[in-house]
Amino acid sequence: MSKLAYSLFATTLALSLDTHAATVAEVFTGDMLGTNQRYFESVAGIPRESNGDVHSFKVQGCDISATVQGGKVSTLRMELTPKCQADLTQFVGTFAPAPGKPLTVGAFAAASGGDLSFSADCLSMCGNAADPSVYAHWEGPHAVGFREVQLEVMLVSDAAINAASQWESQMSKAEGEDYVIETRFNCDTKHSAVAQKAFANVPVTAVTIGTELKGPGC
Repeated sequence: MSKLAYSLFATTLALSLDTHAATVAEVFTGDMLGTNQRYFESVAGIPRESNGDVHSFKVQGCDISATVQGGKVSTLRMELTPKCQADLTQFVGTFAPAPGKPLTVGAFAAASGGDLSFSADCLSMCGNAADPSVYAHWEGPHAVGFREVQLEVMLVSDAAINAASQWESQMSKAEGEDYVIETRFNCDTKHSAVAQKAFANVPVTAVTIGTELKGPGC
């Protein structure tokens, strides 16, 4: 192939790939849950990284990952930023807040009308290995196919750290410090109402949707 022919081929291929580049709305949607891996990747593209069942994609500059079990997409996760916001109505309809605004724990709780259960990687004596996160879990009704939503708040912003401190303080006062240090709060939901109030106005940093979602163990 001559240099000119190769250049024309490369340009045509690049234009074709750009024309068919996926959008977040096409990839991060309820229609993709339950689809087979081959179909999902025909839309989302080739994964940038795969770690076991979890495959990572970059779509319009947004980080989206898909968990594939038995050849089908069982969960979708998206990291949220000011430029990467999730439209959860495409998964759970009116149980999600209207799109177009930054997602907060309180906004989702108000829209879903249900109490959320909270867990965390760590709240006390966490060390410096990685930034811990707090997770708020919601189980949807039959109307949305029992889909589950897990909101993740990474404890890096002042608002998130302050909310975690409020939750930790009230649990330590009621249960003792060991209850918090040993993350025994992950074994029950006794103090989830406290966490829901503390994190109400805190922006969500990632959201996962699917079935049988699991947070940190106790």
